Amino acid sequence: MKLPFSTKRYLALTGDSQSTMLAEVSKGPSGTGQLHILAKTGSAITADVTIPRLLAGVGNLHGLVSLSLPLTFFEVITASIPVMPDGAVGKALPYHLAKALHKPLNEFIYDWQITGRFKDRLQVTVYLFPAGVFHKIRREFTRKQIKFSFFEPDVFAAFTFLFQEKMLPPNEAALCVLLWQDSISLAVYEKGKLPLIRTVKALQPHGEVTLRPAVDIELPASTALPELADDLLILDDDHPHFDEQVDTASILADFSILASKEGSGSGDEPAPAASADFASSPEEGVFEATDSASWPEYLHRIPLEILRTRDYYASIQKGAAVRNIFIGGADSFWQELLENTNNLLGTQCKSLTATTGGPDCSPLLHVLALGTGARW
Repeated sequence: MKLPFSTKRYLALTGDSQSTMLAEVSKGPSGTGQLHILAKTGSAITADVTIPRLLAGVGNLHGLVSLSLPLTFFEVITASIPVMPDGAVGKALPYHLAKALHKPLNEFIYDWQITGRFKDRLQVTVYLFPAGVFHKIRREFTRKQIKFSFFEPDVFAAFTFLFQEKMLPPNEAALCVLLWQDSISLAVYEKGKLPLIRTVKALQPHGEVTLRPAVDIELPASTALPELADDLLILDDDHPHFDEQVDTASILADFSILASKEGSGSGDEPAPAASADFASSPEEGVFEATDSASWPEYLHRIPLEILRTRDYYASIQKGAAVRNIFIGGADSFWQELLENTNNLLGTQCKSLTATTGGPDCSPLLHVLALGTGARW
């Protein structure tokens, strides 16, 4: 959802579990985004001191800010609801979300996308973020005359960056993998949608990257895939009925987690629905990655998670074969990672962050800032 504000200054707010960054995004001579870092801190965005410190020296910017954070900052729920007009889904969801959540719905802001259309039901993926945290952030930015326009998980910003850089194949499925200090975000893109999204815990080891001789790894057999797990957000054997032609630029169309979609809702009664099945991304599950104790274990874990995601999407979801794999956040150990991924996956992975970053900004935060901030 794009809000009707008019300004020529576009800002990007992003971060991870260890740092937060505010940058201005402008259009370069070639039409691509350029990043100018305004401020950064060494604390997560959820810390009380982060936003005041971040804004202390930037002045009144009079602009729009877009926010993108790793998937681990969100609670993600997938819902299977009866077929209904698209316009009725938003009114039906609050009733069913209230039954599925462990906290009152008004403690979250949220947005959703229809990620699958079946003969008898719709598959809806819902992203929720703590309302109290968001309101504190927005209040601080309002004091600086900065208004929020977009709020999205990291994988949406990453795929938008790929589209902006003309790296995203228009008619092929693609997998994006974002390596954070304490987690991995994975998402499959096909025909303008992200029908499969998952996050796993995986702590990056500290110190110099070291390798030991390759170990034998038992790969999942195509005839014996793991059982369905909640962190895989599409859990049905049927495949969605997509339109034949989908504009690649619609990845983020009408999607933004903003206060206008708070759990308190508008007061309207939800549309009647016969039933709804929900599954959230749990902290522990079949595909949950344990903290890595060494670099060799971590570097083997990454291609295995890619393999599980890719094969699940093709074999269980009946989606298109994924031949385009983009990995971000592995620049300091890219060659070591390639030795593992090429052997296990049988395809050449591409770096999402090879041309981004600098002394003042990590490559992955650079990608998210450009992806979420270029809203002209």
